[in-house]
Amino acid sequence: MSARKPAKLSALMQFNSVGFASLLNSRRNQLGWSTRELATRAKISQPYVVALERARNTNSRTKRTPTPTVDVIAQLAFALDIDANILFKQAMKIASRHVLLVVDETAPTPLKIVQQSLINQPQTWLCAAKSGDISLRKNKSRLYKPADITKALNSELQNLRGKIANQTLGLIFSETSEAMTEFDNPQAVLKFEHKWADVVDKATTAAGAQALFNVCVYKIADLKTLANPTKAFDELVEVHDELWIYTGSTLATTNSTMTRNHQTQIHKLLIK
Repeated sequence: MSARKPAKLSALMQFNSVGFASLLNSRRNQLGWSTRELATRAKISQPYVVALERARNTNSRTKRTPTPTVDVIAQLAFALDIDANILFKQAMKIASRHVLLVVDETAPTPLKIVQQSLINQPQTWLCAAKSGDISLRKNKSRLYKPADITKALNSELQNLRGKIANQTLGLIFSETSEAMTEFDNPQAVLKFEHKWADVVDKATTAAGAQALFNVCVYKIADLKTLANPTKAFDELVEVHDELWIYTGSTLATTNSTMTRNHQTQIHKLLIK
């Protein structure tokens, strides 16, 4: 039986801090204005202008870029003599989706599953696996070290910068589930999932790309090896934006009746 194709998901939008900052900085310099001059003309504070433009530095370790209100964007557009629609468009991008994909032994490769889904397909899919496009576990330590994984992801994406720059990406992380069974501290994997969406977004942005989908694949068989598999599964569901389940050669996606039914079914499978 072939996998059921899910209904097309609506494209959610989020603030595009890098694109907005780049346009803001470029136009301000074109006019020969300081940040103070722009702030005065737009009737906002200079520190706020500086904070908005800071997003151009994707390696910045400072606080998050603020998200401007509609009124602030309109004031900046008027001050910079830019069509407000253009500035609004530059301020938005399709939101990245952090997807939990739980699969059983009937599943084909995760790439085949996501490619056949009726989603807003990214321009490029990258797989993190033993024989995939990127490798995050060159150091086969028995301890899971989030700092090492973060460093490896940034390094691998920078190495692919020439290929992925200005591309929308779908990233599939399919080795974590199996690797989790090898670690002495598997709970660290679950804890890091709380930060993983931000880690992936920052790494792809630094490589000049945009992550549309960040898919974390977990096998039911691997979850069953944990001390409390149902608790781990529930925690994973909570920290992801969407839950996809592939069982019995069928794919169920977020907010479908099938997903809710399968979620209950997975609980039963995990306690067998």
